[in-house]
Amino acid sequence: MQRRPIRSTSLKAVGYDADTLTLEIEHRSGSLVRYTGVPETVYQALLAVSGKAMFVMQVVERGGYEREQLR
Repeated sequence: MQRRPIRSTSLKAVGYDADTLTLEIEHRSGSLVRYTGVPETVYQALLAVSGKAMFVMQVVERGGYEREQLR
C-alpha cells in the first residue's frame, strides 16, 4: 500500500485501500500499524483534521477496528 506523508508531530504517513477498508499509519518513531474495517469516511476525516495524532487515539484506536502491528 502506498502511504502519503502528512503534517503531524508524531505521525509520518498514512495510507488507505478502499477495496479492503485498510488504513495504515506510519509513526515518526518508526512503528507501522494496520487497521482493517475502517470506512473511507474515517480516513478522509483523518486527512482533514488538524490534530491527526489525537484523532488516531480517539477515533481509530477506540473504533473497534482490527489492529495489526507491522513494525
